[in-house]
Amino acid sequence: MKIDVSKLEQEPLRFDEEFSVDPDRLDCEQVTVPMRVRLEGEVRPRGGIFNVSGNCRVQGSVACSRCLEPVPWEVDEDLSVDYRTPSVVPLDAELGLGADELDVAFLDGDKLDLAELAAEQILLALPMRVVCDENCAGLCPTCGANRNRDGACTCEPEVDPRWHALAGLAGKDHSS
Repeated sequence: MKIDVSKLEQEPLRFDEEFSVDPDRLDCEQVTVPMRVRLEGEVRPRGGIFNVSGNCRVQGSVACSRCLEPVPWEVDEDLSVDYRTPSVVPLDAELGLGADELDVAFLDGDKLDLAELAAEQILLALPMRVVCDENCAGLCPTCGANRNRDGACTCEPEVDPRWHALAGLAGKDHSS
């Protein structure tokens, strides 16, 4: 859903939308299936700045960082983002951002894309790494099988080459 901010007067505009965000829109390897999103809140105009505040609830699954199996994931967070139109921003490239400008985004034209806002909120909320279980064994580096499944990998474990020097000592008698 897109909101035409050029038609907003002084009154806030409420929204309550449910939709899916596709993984390709997130540009993230963790997300492999569409995320269900419920975005509710309001847009308040303030002289060229549009404050979007509300709540973003997301449900879906992300890939385990070790075995790539899907792991259920959900987030329920409040949001507050100020959008500015390019016309209210000075064109001086040397200006720095102040602390109060870190939650500012810029509109592309007169449309506020709620799906884009949701995608940004998902990316901000995603953890760096997700594991299905703390004891997840991951994928076999040789055959790629999921080592959490019994019998999936029949590869012999690799012996660290640093131990080869000690391998000959196992059969020797050290009493002399």
